[in-house]
Amino acid sequence: MEWDGLTDREHFGDWYRQERDRFADRARDADWGGLFEELGRHPGWVNLPRPGNRSGFAPLHQAAWHGADFTVVSRLIAHGAWRTQHTRDGRRAVDIARERGHTHLLQLLEPVVVLPLPSPTDALEHHFHSLLRESTGRCFEEIEHLLPPLSPLTEGPAVEIVFRVVGMMGGFTYRLEEDVLRVHGHSRMDSDAGQYYRVTPEGWSRT
Repeated sequence: MEWDGLTDREHFGDWYRQERDRFADRARDADWGGLFEELGRHPGWVNLPRPGNRSGFAPLHQAAWHGADFTVVSRLIAHGAWRTQHTRDGRRAVDIARERGHTHLLQLLEPVVVLPLPSPTDALEHHFHSLLRESTGRCFEEIEHLLPPLSPLTEGPAVEIVFRVVGMMGGFTYRLEEDVLRVHGHSRMDSDAGQYYRVTPEGWSRT
């Protein structure tokens, strides 16, 4: 799965931006058949909003807004759609469905914790974000990125997420493993396998 935190769509290449726009259009227009065809080609895109991330509406938010059939939403979740994901104004898919009166989706969209984060979770996320900032140098200063939340990691027993960073020519892959957040920093410029880190509620360190 991928987390897209880039807020300036002009930093995307033309071809990639067009492909992502078409993907977002499918969800916006409730073209579920077309959306699942796109996911067949790009399964890691299931949680990506339109390039530029202005509203933060990913396909599951759009399905909640439209009141899509139970089978459509179930299929999105089976593809890895995150029920914990928030829009830019802080709403989850279940919140949108409730606002729109789509009661047939509420139970399905309610987030379920399969693998809890180490407690306190706010400290864990704070240290994770500190690691990202310190490991990227000036990348976040020159180009804005929305830092990824950790809540999607709770939605399955082995969720792994890739966060690509412009200017780094790579990014970070992270997952939960034995009550520790394992983070791999990687770049196409690396002459080796990159750098590995462990993050706990007490802090982070290289491994």
